[in-house]
Amino acid sequence: MIEKLKGGIIVSCYAGNDYPGDINPEMANPTAMAYVANSCVAGGASAIRTNWANLKAIREMVDVPVIGIHKVAHPEIPYDFRITPTMKEVDMLVKDGADAVAIDGTMRPRYDDLTLEEFIHQIKAKYPNLVVIADISTAEEGVKAYSYGADMVGTTLSGYTPYSKNPIVFGTIPTPEPDYDIIRELKANGVEHIVAEGRYSKGEHLVKGFEAGATTIVVGTSITSPKKIVQSLLYDAEQSKEK
Repeated sequence: MIEKLKGGIIVSCYAGNDYPGDINPEMANPTAMAYVANSCVAGGASAIRTNWANLKAIREMVDVPVIGIHKVAHPEIPYDFRITPTMKEVDMLVKDGADAVAIDGTMRPRYDDLTLEEFIHQIKAKYPNLVVIADISTAEEGVKAYSYGADMVGTTLSGYTPYSKNPIVFGTIPTPEPDYDIIRELKANGVEHIVAEGRYSKGEHLVKGFEAGATTIVVGTSITSPKKIVQSLLYDAEQSKEK
């Protein structure tokens, strides 16, 4: 599967309303997201990344690899969540057809009694052919996750943990530049397969991401969130008026 991803883009067709602040709730309809995913594949996407609620519908619609995730919100802390934090979520995603799963690879407290290393080993023992992507926020986290057996490391959470080098608020407009430095750091420290994700929305972003050493790049809300697309368009129009 990794060979199929090299040099291509993954489109994140995420839409959920499972917890306060979930992403793209206006599009949270499996049929709608399946058609969006199908259109993205027709346009050249190498793979689709999606949440569990939309996974089955998308799996039935497209013939490219599908990466599954399921975010679990903290029961007591608003807006705090982990990405596919336990075997329960992994099992759900595999059952519905995921070719790969993305898991939380950060140093934040986990939602089970396992270490990250134990969790990755548990997944690999049960599903030896399943590609595991560790979503991280710092190069240090990525190097550790890769050493524990993750097949790929995703920069998904760079900027979105309090201890990220340059913390930002998700959905900020104008959208900050992607974090190319974290790709270089991961590559320099022996991480071979890197999924660059976070704020990629232009062709020049893709070029810079691949030049930095990314294996593949995820593009998300700039394609699959009409709300964000319209907000960005109106923002750009206002900025043009002021010049």
